Amino acid sequence: MMDQFSSETVVLTVPEQPLPVALSPAACLLRDGLIQRWDKYNIRLQRCQLEFTEENVHDLRVSMRRLMAILVLSRAVLPMLKTKNLRQELKFHLDSLDGLRDAQVMLLFLRKYFHSNPAAAPLIAFLSMQETHLIRQVGYDVSLINSERMAETVNTLRAFIEQSLTGTGVKGQILAVVDEAFAVVQWRRVNINPDDLSTVHAMRIAYKKFRYMIEIAGPLIPAMPTTRARTLQRYQAMMGDIQDMVVFLQFIDQFAIDNPQFNITPVRVFISEKCNERMEYFLARINRLDRFWRKTPAVRFPWRSASTEKSPRQIMEIESE
Repeated sequence: MMDQFSSETVVLTVPEQPLPVALSPAACLLRDGLIQRWDKYNIRLQRCQLEFTEENVHDLRVSMRRLMAILVLSRAVLPMLKTKNLRQELKFHLDSLDGLRDAQVMLLFLRKYFHSNPAAAPLIAFLSMQETHLIRQVGYDVSLINSERMAETVNTLRAFIEQSLTGTGVKGQILAVVDEAFAVVQWRRVNINPDDLSTVHAMRIAYKKFRYMIEIAGPLIPAMPTTRARTLQRYQAMMGDIQDMVVFLQFIDQFAIDNPQFNITPVRVFISEKCNERMEYFLARINRLDRFWRKTPAVRFPWRSASTEKSPRQIMEIESE
């Protein structure tokens, strides 16, 4: 699994100049964010290698995404940073966990809604075997991940950030990157087509990048509501719930082709209805996106707008809707 990356070590040329006496808070945010997310990834990886459980796999996936987000943000602020190979390696490992996660989500759904329905029995049997196989295969693959080479690259990136971000304006650069990420999400929202669920998936991918960037840039954002992290996660979950049904329908359609002897139509009808319900639920709340970030750099953040100024309690009530 690792062979294809063995020759892809990222080599950076660190400028030969003394370290600055002090970095700006924004520069420290990038450096410390990189270190913290790398440490968290390492801890999650070690736990997953010691005990390959569903919870540990989930935590590892999240730590990978957060580490990739800080790499993308750092690269945007410092275009000379070469992070592509490291991001590709993380993405490869992240993608290798998708099949197991999908199988477990579908099994959980079937056991919840069809635990005694014979129409779902062949699906449950197939997915149970698939889960067992993937736990062995993916667990073995994860056990082979060696983070030592990645650690060298992360240390080089840290040193490069320290020696390059010596001037002012880093905060503005970081917020500009978040502005761009939000603009992509807005564009994806405009292009949502209820008859083409891939448009929801495209918005979800863009939104996840935006959400993780906000998480990093949080200390630089003025007066952000304390409930914002939970609200951002819930908004993403609505799109994730739709994508789970899309993956499920694709699996069922292929299963029906490969196993025509089974009548799984009742299961497909139910999942299709659930997908439509989740889509309607999301579309009714899609414009809550406007609460999460400023529309352009020229306007105030929505929670600081004079026309919508509210007390902390009012903000919490809105966020929990």
